[in-house]
Amino acid sequence: MEGCDGGGSLISPVTEHFSNLSVGGDEESSAEEQRTEKDPRKIARKYQADLCKIALEENIIVYLETGGGKTHIAVLLMHEMRHLIKKPLKEICVFLAPTVPLVQQQAKVIQDDTDFKVGAYCGGSKRLKSHQDWEKEMEEYEVFVMTPQILLRNLCHCFIRMDSIALLIFDECHYAQLDSNHPYAEIMKVFYKLDRTKLPRIFGMTASPKLGKGSSIRTLESLLHAKVHYVEDRKELEKFVASPKFKIYYYSRAVNSSSCPLEIYLRKLKDIKHQCLSTLSRKTIDHGSLKNMKKMLQRLHDNLIFCLENLGLLGAFQACKILMRGDRSERNELIGAEENGGDDSLCNRYILQAASVFDGICTKVNSSSIRVDGVEADLSHNEALGEPLFSRKLLLLIDVLSTFRLQPNMKCIVFVNRIVIARALSYLIQTIKILSSWKSDFLVGVHSELRSMSRKTMHSILEKFRSGELNLLVATKVGEEGLDIQTCCLVIRFDLPETVSSFIQSRGRARMPQSEYAFLVDRGNPKEMYLVEKFEKDEEKMNDEIASERSHVEIVDFNETIYKVASTGATVSSGYSVLLLHHYCSKLPHDEYFHPKPEFFNFDDEQGTFCRLILPSNAAIHEITSSPQSSSEAAKKDACLKACKELHKLGALSEFLLPGQDDANEELVQDFSDSDSCDDETSRQELHEMLVPAALKEPWTDAEAPVCLHFYFINFSPKPVDRIYVKFGLFVKAPLPVEAERMELKLCLPRGRLVMTELVPSGVVKFDRDEILQAQNFQEMFLKVILDRSELIHDFASLGKNGFGDSSTSTFYLLLPVFLHESEKTLSVDWMLIKRCLSSPIFTTQEEAQVGVFPHLSSHLELANGPHNINDVINSLVYVPCKDRFFFISDVVAEENGYSLLKGSTNHIEHYIKVFGIHLLYPDQPLLKAKQLFCLDNLLRKRGNSAELREKEEHFIELPPEICQLKIIGFSKDIGSSLSLLPSIMHRLESLLVAIELKDRLSASFPEGAKVTAHRVLEALTTEKCNEQFSLERLEVLGDAFLKFAVGRHLFLLHDTLDEGQLTRKRSKLVNNSNLFKLATKGKLQAYIRDQPFDPSQFFALGRPCSVLCSRETETAIHCSQGDSEKNVVDTEVRCNKSHQWLHKKTVADVVEALVGAFIVDSGFKAATAFLQWIGIQVDFQASLVSNICSASAIFLPLTARVDIAALETLLGYRFHHKGLLLQAFIHPSFSAHLGGCYQRLEFLGDAVLDYLITSYLFSVYPELKPGQLTDLRSLSVNNNSFANIAVHHSFHNFILCDSSSLCTSMDKYADFIGAVASQNVSREGPSCPKALGDLVESSIGAILLDAGFDLNCVWKIMLAFVDPVMSFSKLQLNPVRELQELSQFYGWDLKFVSQKKGGTFLVEAKVKGEDVCATTSSSNISRKAARRKAAGKLFGILKAQGYRTKTKPLEEVLKSSRKMEAKLIGYDEAAIDVTAPDAIPLHNLNLHEDSRSLCDAKVHPISEEPKKISPSSIRSTRHPHHSQDLQSNSTIGDSSDLDTETGSSCNKSARSLLYEICAENCWKPSFECCNETGPGHLKEFTFKVSLNIEEASEEIEVFGGPRLRKKDAAEEAAEGALWYLKNSGHLHN
Repeated sequence: MEGCDGGGSLISPVTEHFSNLSVGGDEESSAEEQRTEKDPRKIARKYQADLCKIALEENIIVYLETGGGKTHIAVLLMHEMRHLIKKPLKEICVFLAPTVPLVQQQAKVIQDDTDFKVGAYCGGSKRLKSHQDWEKEMEEYEVFVMTPQILLRNLCHCFIRMDSIALLIFDECHYAQLDSNHPYAEIMKVFYKLDRTKLPRIFGMTASPKLGKGSSIRTLESLLHAKVHYVEDRKELEKFVASPKFKIYYYSRAVNSSSCPLEIYLRKLKDIKHQCLSTLSRKTIDHGSLKNMKKMLQRLHDNLIFCLENLGLLGAFQACKILMRGDRSERNELIGAEENGGDDSLCNRYILQAASVFDGICTKVNSSSIRVDGVEADLSHNEALGEPLFSRKLLLLIDVLSTFRLQPNMKCIVFVNRIVIARALSYLIQTIKILSSWKSDFLVGVHSELRSMSRKTMHSILEKFRSGELNLLVATKVGEEGLDIQTCCLVIRFDLPETVSSFIQSRGRARMPQSEYAFLVDRGNPKEMYLVEKFEKDEEKMNDEIASERSHVEIVDFNETIYKVASTGATVSSGYSVLLLHHYCSKLPHDEYFHPKPEFFNFDDEQGTFCRLILPSNAAIHEITSSPQSSSEAAKKDACLKACKELHKLGALSEFLLPGQDDANEELVQDFSDSDSCDDETSRQELHEMLVPAALKEPWTDAEAPVCLHFYFINFSPKPVDRIYVKFGLFVKAPLPVEAERMELKLCLPRGRLVMTELVPSGVVKFDRDEILQAQNFQEMFLKVILDRSELIHDFASLGKNGFGDSSTSTFYLLLPVFLHESEKTLSVDWMLIKRCLSSPIFTTQEEAQVGVFPHLSSHLELANGPHNINDVINSLVYVPCKDRFFFISDVVAEENGYSLLKGSTNHIEHYIKVFGIHLLYPDQPLLKAKQLFCLDNLLRKRGNSAELREKEEHFIELPPEICQLKIIGFSKDIGSSLSLLPSIMHRLESLLVAIELKDRLSASFPEGAKVTAHRVLEALTTEKCNEQFSLERLEVLGDAFLKFAVGRHLFLLHDTLDEGQLTRKRSKLVNNSNLFKLATKGKLQAYIRDQPFDPSQFFALGRPCSVLCSRETETAIHCSQGDSEKNVVDTEVRCNKSHQWLHKKTVADVVEALVGAFIVDSGFKAATAFLQWIGIQVDFQASLVSNICSASAIFLPLTARVDIAALETLLGYRFHHKGLLLQAFIHPSFSAHLGGCYQRLEFLGDAVLDYLITSYLFSVYPELKPGQLTDLRSLSVNNNSFANIAVHHSFHNFILCDSSSLCTSMDKYADFIGAVASQNVSREGPSCPKALGDLVESSIGAILLDAGFDLNCVWKIMLAFVDPVMSFSKLQLNPVRELQELSQFYGWDLKFVSQKKGGTFLVEAKVKGEDVCATTSSSNISRKAARRKAAGKLFGILKAQGYRTKTKPLEEVLKSSRKMEAKLIGYDEAAIDVTAPDAIPLHNLNLHEDSRSLCDAKVHPISEEPKKISPSSIRSTRHPHHSQDLQSNSTIGDSSDLDTETGSSCNKSARSLLYEICAENCWKPSFECCNETGPGHLKEFTFKVSLNIEEASEEIEVFGGPRLRKKDAAEEAAEGALWYLKNSGHLHN
């Protein structure tokens, strides 16, 4: 068969791999197929296999009735083409289904019937945002079942490319209409291009190839590049698909008369609507809300009228109750209205009044009766089922249902067109007793706000219908197609179908034998009678057209207007551009008072139809006008495509034509810069090598003689002086840097004791070979004593056996005892002490030890390891085996011996027998005065602040000599005291040397950083985890604020077209932890970080090498326990010879911010900026950019008349050079009477600078505050509520320019509340704080900053005046959620927050539960976060009132006791930019007029109760002066171009177009009519009139134009008259 192959090069490989389709599994399969677990061919019908064979040859559309098995043909086709889509091949199959339920249903069918890996995609697919995400999906799945919207989006933005699709299946393909905007049509017209070398096979499925009016089979075939095929053998098809009997049931509507009950209630509803509308004209309300309220009211009224006419009073009453039950969002879904976020009080009033009208005549009593005019009527009797309670249409339905109710296994679907009808009708059927055998429910589409019909509920209803628990469904269009609904015996069209497709689809639900397809038709409605006949004829005509189709499809390559990005291939068509533009607007910054969306205004002129597109004020562009087009829809598309192109050029759309926040690159990272909480990305640890300072790494060799070492005396100054410390010195090969050679250090001992230490450079000392060996042995010896004492338990311990130059030794320095030559005042190594210690028996061989053994003499003591001279025993180290302890022996207690009492009446002899089983052999020996050997401690860690330094007495015990083993001679407790300090000193020295190396490296890279001190750099490198006296956190707070300001300033100036949201996201991308980590590791900063507390047990030095040898092969095994998970991380890590440590990514990022803070504190902004440039963050800018932005603000000067600039400048305390900046700072994004622009960009800049200024204030005023407390104070100061209070204090809300009356009301309420609280000094929960109030403070500061040329000194002074009330911290309220969490954690309570969304509002419930407490509170807000905070605040207040407290000192008390310093602007050293441009125009020289985008701020006022008629004699046109003699009055209409100027339009539009625009804005209904024709045929003149119904004023007007030779001019004349009247009668204002 010849046809359009469409598949290009695809045909050949497909035909090469044909397999013989087996019907019913009769034919043999190949070896490969035998291995296939699932073979859909086994259950295939013959006609399904035949159609599949055709589909393998060419693109086809399968036309089969519902139930004919179209999906299985698609499954067969996938199976036959599996050689093209099975992994590891890159190509995929895409199965498109138009609805979400269909996607889920078809995905399940494909998964059940095949072995393909199937992915289903519908709805938001929020997890798939980047190209990387979709690449992963394509690597994993073979068949993609998705809605066409998702594929269209993926093709447009190049997530998926058409050449990667081998098979493209269209379910319900009749939606692909040539002139429609359906995604099916867009996909084919834009992306299925015949000039491409590779195109997918196309397979379409439908039960009705013609959708409706204007559609044709030929256009469907041309669009899909496929031919329609159907089953020619109808007998075979009828074996599987039954055709229902078609029957029409007729009814007649009641005769309309003024006394007819229905007419009475229709008039009542109309009167209620007029009453509600009339209140609008008396209210001060912005135009946007006015328009939305009128539209909503009209939609609501239309739905109730429809219910009343089709169901009767009882149905309308039920509809009212349903509408009252839901919130605004659910109501919008019920009546099919758009969500507009406006005030719904008017609609509430209308529904309540309508319900009260119906309630007067019908009140439900119970399930079987109703009350009619006070009389109870039984619904089980037909006589009770009458008008006006039930419409005749509903009575007919009841009659039909009652006829079928007793038939066995009866199932029925009743189709309606509106959701509210479905719900009300389902309820009525359940209520009527005569229909009790019908168990009904309603089935409507799944909507985001319709909680009565979630996806889960829909599935539950369908399952009940299948099981028989339900046997009647009242369904909307959702039940017509695709859903797997059990076949029925009866299908009733309560509302007639709208298209032939709907007719066929709903009929297909009646597939049981002897089933019936019923229509309820109004006999008196010609339209309905015509439709019934037309549907049958159209279907017959469609079948004839398919049967007589040509043998091939006409090839058409559609030339759609597109915009394509050359670099990426991303493409947007004119059709998709409308969706993309709406998506872009939805991503703009918004709040509850401003919902950004594009607005479209059409007008005609001689060239054609134009569309003026107005974007929200915070968009990158404001207005676009289309080229002239043939229709308003084409003009709209053209304008949107132009806008998308312009947005891309300006950077508002990415290279993939995505809004900034949807760009793949934007989604790769998240912002954690302001939070300590991390996700998996930043909480994951990585292994990094720590730097060992070069000054301690330089070794000496055995070949050197002598060895020259630099000597640094370590001076100990204890406070109080309660110990003796032997003098020690540090000896290193390389000299220490200047900043380290006199390092001072405070060591904290128990009980508040201190030892102040200081390094003192003391020259160079020469060591000969023997001396260097002895020095090394001595160091090894004392390291064994303080760290590896178990090695000294044995009788012999070797020294120097491992050598001192192996690879495991990372540092080379010596710590040796020194003594002072009193005469020479010089220091020398105490060789006598060193040699004496090294001569101890434990370090000598057994033979050498025996030489020194003497018989027992009076000068000797008998020890456990033999007799020893008393002088050797005193000031020595001994080991007591029975106690397994080492002791320093300080003296001999001559007056005490073994017989002396130890405790009470027990002497030493008895004690050792009783406790240890030791019999003292020499009880007469004097006892030894001993002090236990210390356990090495970290003396750098923070200890509690103790104001008093207290002495601590040394603790001694008395030991019998014979239980002691002499270990080291001359090793006194005073040496021990010094050795207990040395590891902590050396750890700090190492860290300082590392900081010096980093400082030198950075200073060499940028000279601006030379002033920063090494100690400041060390502070920035030391984390809180180290638990030392200082940490990076305070510097991090300051650096974070500066980073936010510097990057924000740079982006603000560089990207002048980006909105606040895009700027925020770009800044987040640059300053978030992930990026800072990446940049830091690129600069190798992680090697300098100190993130572990000093662990003395892992102190390694020359003489004690690290035993854990690490290499690339072994590092994972060595360090894995620390990196796997948080719970496995212990306080100290395994220390290896490479000095590896685990670092969180956030820790590395924090260090970067802290280094920024260090440069600011010690050097200033210039150094901090240079550091950021060095690390890779660009923050510089050109001064001309500032001047340009200031000059550009002149566009806001036309608004000068609306704002008292002088008063505002007085409040701000600043006089502006550029008044436009001040005006911009007070323009809310909802304000529409201007050509774009609002305060949001200034707010972004002001927020950044305020954050830094307030941080600088707190950092300087409270130098002793802990970092956490500083962060808490900053959170209290830099937040919207604090700024809102400032705005109220300065009355900023009185100057805001906005078009949201609800915002003005909210601001006034909040301002009144703040004033009342201040005057009454009471604390109570008030109204929610509008974010716009705080925004005004930030935008004002941003404007001042720009106008002052970034002179921070100027802004600092203004900031101090602004925040003075805030900085008093009189009523501190920390984050209540955190406070509640801390309180719950302290008491071990279970805390839960449960939130649910009701309409546009979040309801959050906070609950704590413990052994002795159970409390719950709730709060609601449009923001989930705000509702959570309010609920937590309430609950915390309740618990606090009950006396529950944590042990943490409240911040308020901390502040009272904290030392306050003078506030300083830290680090500012930049020069201000001169922005006083010479071309600045003084205000008095400007000819100002206010531009207004449209008459959208028009107010409607009541004029008269009587209709108005305005004739030509009452008005005179100035537009056509040559006809002025026809008009008699002196009054003028005014040229419509005057109005056009007021709208700010850049295009000349007709009066008629402008009138339509204004009427559309105000929901008025104009109509034009030619009311008179005069004169002979060749000079005939026409007179037009305009009729206009202004409902809110209860006014109908008719405006007559003058006679004109052309009808177009006559209509224009009448339109001008209408415009003049509307303006001059007060319905519009300028």
